[in-house]
Amino acid sequence: MRIFISADMEGISGIAASEDVTMGTTEYRRGQELFHSDVNAAIEGAIAAGATEVLVNDSHSSMRNLDRAEIDDRAQLIRGSTKPQSMMQGLSDEYDGVLFVGYHAKAGTPHGVLNHTFFGWKLIRLRVNDHEVGELGWNARLAGALDVPVVLVTGDDVTTTEAHTELGNDVETVAVKRGIDRFTACCRPVSETRAEIRDRAERAVTNAADGDVAVPAVDAPIRIEADWATTNQAARAAGTPSVARIDGRTTRVEGDDYPDVYERSVAMLRAGGAGADVQYG
Repeated sequence: MRIFISADMEGISGIAASEDVTMGTTEYRRGQELFHSDVNAAIEGAIAAGATEVLVNDSHSSMRNLDRAEIDDRAQLIRGSTKPQSMMQGLSDEYDGVLFVGYHAKAGTPHGVLNHTFFGWKLIRLRVNDHEVGELGWNARLAGALDVPVVLVTGDDVTTTEAHTELGNDVETVAVKRGIDRFTACCRPVSETRAEIRDRAERAVTNAADGDVAVPAVDAPIRIEADWATTNQAARAAGTPSVARIDGRTTRVEGDDYPDVYERSVAMLRAGGAGADVQYG
């Protein structure tokens, strides 16, 4: 049994502020330790349920946050930011289940800890076929298109609610903290959340093996649209081949194959978010 883990950092146990997840800050090293702990707990649970191969994709920011030496030797790790499929790099239809570890709520979610969608402030909204999604929904639809179920989501309490909204009641979830504000959380003991992540990952992978998890359908034609904070971001995004500019701050990619449209949406988002924008007070 092959299991894929997409690991983000904002939804990790004990994480509450941007300094916890930003490389170069004094708090970042402790954030890394917490990141390793949650990811290793998920790996342990997957292996306990019979996974014979586990692939972890570092999906946060630079995507070089997980230290190979600190990750369970039974798993493989993808590091680096030049990934055509970004947070889902390495996933194929040969996998049996996907675990989203350390995910966060979409931009604009009340009480969502470090809530955003792909960028902290440049991207206001992302939509798939007119349905607003966060990274969770955007990535889960890629897994669904490959007929691979997302069987576990860990993050704060509003992220687990988003997971059930997007994926139904079959998905296992672990709320590692309760969101108070975007930069404030009530964090559960790490020893407690680590044990729960391990147990829920074992249960989730067992469910995947038994075929007890539904895979959401993805309807064609597919449109992925981005609403940008500024017009120049939209202009940059529209400079990418196959990206259309719909209005001053909205760009779109479309097609009939979700994996193809998803990969082109990654290119659209990277182009729109590139460069330094002048901020006016």
